[in-house]
Amino acid sequence: MHNVISKKAIKARCLRIPGCCRWLRVAAVAVAWAWVVPYAAPAVAAPAKSVGKAAADDAGWSALGDRIRACMGREDPACLLAAHEDLKKVAPMGSVSLPFVAGVAAFLAGRHAQAKTELTQVAGNPTAPRELREQAESWIELSDATVAVLQGAKAYPLAGGKVVAWVRPGPDEVLVGYLDRVIAKALPKLEAAFGPATGVIALHVYSQAAELARTSGLTEAQIRTSGTIALCKYNRVMLTSPQDLVFGYPWADTAVHELVHWFIIKRGGADVPIWLHEGLARGLQGLWRGANPEALDRDERHIAAWSRKQKKFIPFARMHPTMAALPSQRDTQLAFAEVHHAVAWLLQRAAARQGRAVDAGAGAGQLVALFAQGMDTTQALQAAVGLGLPAFEAAWKQQWARLDVGDTSAGPPGRPLLVFRRGNDPGDLRPLPPATRRHAELGDRFAVLKRPLAAAIEYRKAIAAGPQEGPLLVARLVRVLLDLGKTAEAAEYLVPALDQYPEHAPLHVLAGRAAIARSQWKTAIEALEQAAWLNPYDPQLHALAAQAHTSAGQQGEAAAARGRQALVEAAGL
Repeated sequence: MHNVISKKAIKARCLRIPGCCRWLRVAAVAVAWAWVVPYAAPAVAAPAKSVGKAAADDAGWSALGDRIRACMGREDPACLLAAHEDLKKVAPMGSVSLPFVAGVAAFLAGRHAQAKTELTQVAGNPTAPRELREQAESWIELSDATVAVLQGAKAYPLAGGKVVAWVRPGPDEVLVGYLDRVIAKALPKLEAAFGPATGVIALHVYSQAAELARTSGLTEAQIRTSGTIALCKYNRVMLTSPQDLVFGYPWADTAVHELVHWFIIKRGGADVPIWLHEGLARGLQGLWRGANPEALDRDERHIAAWSRKQKKFIPFARMHPTMAALPSQRDTQLAFAEVHHAVAWLLQRAAARQGRAVDAGAGAGQLVALFAQGMDTTQALQAAVGLGLPAFEAAWKQQWARLDVGDTSAGPPGRPLLVFRRGNDPGDLRPLPPATRRHAELGDRFAVLKRPLAAAIEYRKAIAAGPQEGPLLVARLVRVLLDLGKTAEAAEYLVPALDQYPEHAPLHVLAGRAAIARSQWKTAIEALEQAAWLNPYDPQLHALAAQAHTSAGQQGEAAAARGRQALVEAAGL
């Protein structure tokens, strides 16, 4: 996800949304750089200068200022350093513009000690403009927070060194191998769409949402209310570890989602609107696993159906400057479904206008390139589909109203809400109805006492007592049915539950266990991988994977799985 920083530039509390993914965009760029270049330029032209020379000087300063703003919008430290070299040639002695630009460039490059040294020269200079001093202080605060959060972290090169993941020793190291596989598949597709990466991509893994808050400018309340779990900001991808959520979350897709934002920022700059940024990232996040970028999934259709019943609609304007400002996770889910549909329709119309087949990756690259040419949103839409922003949104809204949501008479309104391990609202985990709870508690007691037959009887009664939100009871029943060797009956419950709750990791672990019971090693490995893309901190997942790989004759993979099992068992998660 990408957000916009408000007034005080970095320190201001920018908002954000779930699933990813999502992004924070630098909004106070204009405020910051409005001070930088004028403060570097002489206040009054020298008397000997002709009017034409003064005008030329003004034009030169304006061009340099525009260049610095563009570098900042792309969060590009190399670009800023090149501009800094030109600034040194013309800035008066003692100008705070020089350490400010150098400090921000160092921060974006991850050189935090240098960033602090440079920016302290601005923050501690009483002659510098107050706004610039405050922004320098904010950058210093973020730099200090980043250093503290990443203390002891190791750098892991991924995808041949194109990405470097910073991960602290401990259970989060279980993500490294998986991240390498996901990013190695995703990067070629993203580079084909947007062009080669302009530098090494930094990826930070934070063990808690609170660390994401410290290093991003968000508040913890915003993160939990909106479901914010990852960002692309400050020239890096910022990912909350799935260990901080009770049931994990689709972290693999989320990591790719944020990589899409990284490429859009680098290619299109700061002017790509939030709704388009998020719609492109949502559509392309599953490319690494062959997902159709245009197709809304079941949960998105359900949230669309829910929105019709509730008469809810979130216009593009409400998504700006960030979806994190939306009041609930459900509203965020709706906004993501809307922009996914809007951008898919946009790319279809653009392809039809050019008389070519739809290629989401190529279409996304062409669309973002329009912003790189200096177009604003209306101009880019006019060039792509012949409609300005108001006309496009009105035409798309009609398409949204006609969306075929399928059979959504039953089931939840969208994806399961993200449940953080710390600081949840009590309403995040709803209690079971009394009759259901009574049988469920009896089933739990029998399960603890190693009486799976009695537990199964009570769990069946609990499920029959009435509909429940979520798959927890079904998972408990399937577990004891597998203990009893009742694989066929377990499948009767498991298959529809997986269809309804594809993002619940324990169901995929149970599917892997059921496949192993039938000696279906390939199916088991695939199911367990699906669980790992959601929550790789379950020791049973890796124990079962080791068993399946061993039986399939894949000894290297089995040894790796045993290593991951030992890692997460040591953490006691």
